[in-house]
Amino acid sequence: MTEPPKGHETYKSLIIGLNTCRLVHAFRENPIIREEWICDFWNNANAKKGDNVIRSKIQDKEILITEQVIRELLLFGDAADDPVEHAKEKVMEVLGKMSYEGSYPPTTKKLLHPYWRFLAHVYLVCISGNKSGIDTLTIG
Repeated sequence: MTEPPKGHETYKSLIIGLNTCRLVHAFRENPIIREEWICDFWNNANAKKGDNVIRSKIQDKEILITEQVIRELLLFGDAADDPVEHAKEKVMEVLGKMSYEGSYPPTTKKLLHPYWRFLAHVYLVCISGNKSGIDTLTIG
């Protein structure tokens, strides 16, 4: 993602944020998505509590999804034992750059600048499984 066109400079911080995000590879790739494979995967998906693996089948081929598989496919460039918690000060610094107007924790989506709000909404929907009605990201 490059500099925004004239008249859209307000999106510059969003582009900088996306370019430095560990998920940038997923945003930039243009994979072939086969809807029938996705349906096949979710119709056959099975996860046991405490197993940390999603088992499924696509066209009768067994598929195992683990945290490490996701890290490798999205090119996170980190290891499973890297820290996943950040100091409150670091989180507040990042939220400040996103023009967040509230306190932390929790993080309330409606207090984000509008162009960050949509990205936060997508993130919350993806990690929660709910389709709507989510406004607060609680960590803990």
